[in-house]
Amino acid sequence: MIDRDRRVMSTSELGRRNAEAVLEQLDRREPSTTAELFRATGLSRSTVDKALELLVENGAVQRSSPVALINGRPAALYSLRDECCYLLAADVGAHTVRVRLDPLGGPSGDLTAADHRRHEMEPAAVDPEEPTENRLRVLEELTDRALASAGVTRERVCVATAATPGVVDRTGVITACRVIRAEDWVGARLRTRLSRMFPAATVAVDNDANLAVLAEQRFGVAGHAEEVVAVSAGRRIGFGILRGGVLHRGAHNQAGEAANIRDSSWGEASRWLSKHDTVAARLFESAGRGDPQAMETINDLAQLLGTAFAEMVHTIDPELIVLGGAISAAGATVLDPVTEHFIRACRGTLAPPLVLSTLGDRGVLLGAAEHARRVAFAHLLDTARPVLPNATPRARR
Repeated sequence: MIDRDRRVMSTSELGRRNAEAVLEQLDRREPSTTAELFRATGLSRSTVDKALELLVENGAVQRSSPVALINGRPAALYSLRDECCYLLAADVGAHTVRVRLDPLGGPSGDLTAADHRRHEMEPAAVDPEEPTENRLRVLEELTDRALASAGVTRERVCVATAATPGVVDRTGVITACRVIRAEDWVGARLRTRLSRMFPAATVAVDNDANLAVLAEQRFGVAGHAEEVVAVSAGRRIGFGILRGGVLHRGAHNQAGEAANIRDSSWGEASRWLSKHDTVAARLFESAGRGDPQAMETINDLAQLLGTAFAEMVHTIDPELIVLGGAISAAGATVLDPVTEHFIRACRGTLAPPLVLSTLGDRGVLLGAAEHARRVAFAHLLDTARPVLPNATPRARR
């Protein structure tokens, strides 16, 4: 019987995957020899040699002169040329605008590193009713501050990715948005402004929850899970979906927008967050101290979220659900009652693990940075595609 879910890779795609494996390994390690890379990737030495040759040629990787090794003969070391180009990430929300700048490798995998936020600007407050031009001006000002912090000109940015709420099509056009209420926000103005700011860069605009799930995949708790729902809950709710390890957008880019259904559990939970926006932090704090009234109020939200997550189990059947966004700062005060209602609402059906995100309210921005990194890597590999080797199949993750 034919396995219709199994893709057959062409030889050119196989070669690209091999080069991608080398590039990803260099992004995660200290400078490496060819021998270390072929052991780490499982590729043949000749395949690694060819991929390195191409990556050095297009400027993404640098090669040292042979150096003495503890074991074996002197060998060249290869490393990612992080500063050959820069990545701009932005989270353009209803209430805040955030911007960060990273070198080619994107944010460090160690989010606790001292220099991890060195080119991440303090969030700027905006209003949901803010005129579009004002919001875009704030974005541009924060961007220029990030560039100045790094001593980088706009011409050195090769990818710029912006996250925003609402439905965003595959070309980066916002087709619907309920939370940023400026009349002319829907459309291509965000994408157009970024393109004018960075005419030499690849520009992308995407839904904020879609990008947040990419952050969970690379930096957060999703790890190697391939069937994931990552819920972002702050002043509203949205969620991103991974299916087979790949972002699922839906036929019309509307996947994850269930909070728009007013009478659904998602919609009611989103309205609860909006209603309690200014007092939510105090409510969670009081509930954590055992205040009965606060606990009862929080329990109303937990019941709505637990039911919504159970609905997700019966439609998508994920292996992991991640609860993130600002609400995750409440810790066990929110997780425990949500989990209780979630398991009960599953009605005996296997409930996947429900875990809190460790990224807090920075998940969307980190997701935009991760998206920019993937676009940059894909571009590097695409330019080399005609001459990439076809050897040594790899298992697809």
